[in-house]
Amino acid sequence: MKRGVPHFLWLLLAGGTALLAYGPSRSQSIPLLAGFAGVFLLYLLVVFAAPVTRSRLIILAMGLRALLFLAPITWTDDHVRYLWDGTCSVEGISPFAFTPDELLVAKPEVFNAEWYAKLNSPHFYSVYPPVAQTAFWGAAAVGRGDLWRATLALRLLVMAAELLTLLALAALLKGGKQEHLLALYALNPLVLMEFTVNLHTEAFALPACLWALVLLRREKLFSTAGALSVAAAVKLWPILFLAWLPVKSGWKKALMPIALAGVFFSLSWLPLWTNKLVPHLLSSLELYANYLELNGPLFEGLRFFLGDAAVKGTGLLPMIMLLSLSALFACAWWKRRISFADFMLWTSSIFLFCGQVVHPWYVVPLLAFGLASNWYWPVAWTLLIMPTYLTYGHEPFTQPYWWMPVEYGMLAAVIVWEWRFAPWRKAKHALTLDGTIRQQ
Repeated sequence: MKRGVPHFLWLLLAGGTALLAYGPSRSQSIPLLAGFAGVFLLYLLVVFAAPVTRSRLIILAMGLRALLFLAPITWTDDHVRYLWDGTCSVEGISPFAFTPDELLVAKPEVFNAEWYAKLNSPHFYSVYPPVAQTAFWGAAAVGRGDLWRATLALRLLVMAAELLTLLALAALLKGGKQEHLLALYALNPLVLMEFTVNLHTEAFALPACLWALVLLRREKLFSTAGALSVAAAVKLWPILFLAWLPVKSGWKKALMPIALAGVFFSLSWLPLWTNKLVPHLLSSLELYANYLELNGPLFEGLRFFLGDAAVKGTGLLPMIMLLSLSALFACAWWKRRISFADFMLWTSSIFLFCGQVVHPWYVVPLLAFGLASNWYWPVAWTLLIMPTYLTYGHEPFTQPYWWMPVEYGMLAAVIVWEWRFAPWRKAKHALTLDGTIRQQ
């Protein structure tokens, strides 16, 4: 490794990451948080000591992910629901037709009690869109009833998606010596744990969003819209990014690509169709949007001052979110100085800041969008959000409310400092409106 990071630092990072992945469960709060903090420090040392070449970095990053291939999933149980949904598709049943409760009674020979006992939401219909369901179906088909084998199959798919993400970021960051930006995503311990180990579905949405940026740079408006429709068919919220396309090309040119993206998104639901798909999906989304709560900054702040009854399930947060997004859209349209990557970052940020639930893995797309648009503050959030895992350190689960003012106070300070004073904001390498690198 010519002028590269000393080998021992790489070995320490690999060893620390493996210990974290194969070690503490989410109920072991202190070892988990201490281990994560140690690995995060090693990650920063490796990134900034002396970056390796881009191609070698991608190989090493994928090697780290391969090292975690057999890691048990002890920080989440979401993957069990993914594979339950996938088994529904393998059996020719729409995942939106029945709750796990109903299937356990109707088809006990397929949907057994062992899987059912590991589910975190057995009384509710699925909320996962069709492209995500396709990945679940593929993993369940390989697993053929074996949860661990299906988990490994899903992990292979996630690792393939991660490779696509790294290649997209490498393409976006071609201008200048920006290996450290790619490394800040590629080696981030939150990314490694929440995607490669814990298999959260943002891993499938993110490469489609980033390739949309690459395609826009190449003036491929229809392909850009198509990539965003694929991302929306994984996680829904990327559909918001389509609102930026008229900023780039005007309504005349953007209208047809947006319309075709909407058609593709709508048609992707047809293989999962059931007469009650829409009401069942909406019922589960309503539960998520109005009743679940974890680490939501605006939600907790308003509840503290106004009381639970004024905030929870009242529509106040969605209204604030809608107004904030409208203001961002208007700013992008009138000023026309917000790059597509910036728009992705701040749209996603508003979506999270106005949400009742902000899990650690929700922050990972912001990390990629921020690095693509020369913002570093999401790197800090990937560390600051980890103490939310204290929630699972005891029964019943109780989130650490004391940490939230610390987390969001420090995050706000970092954002303001970067916005007002950081030298890299007057960048050597900044993305222009269409996503290309501007040399200054």
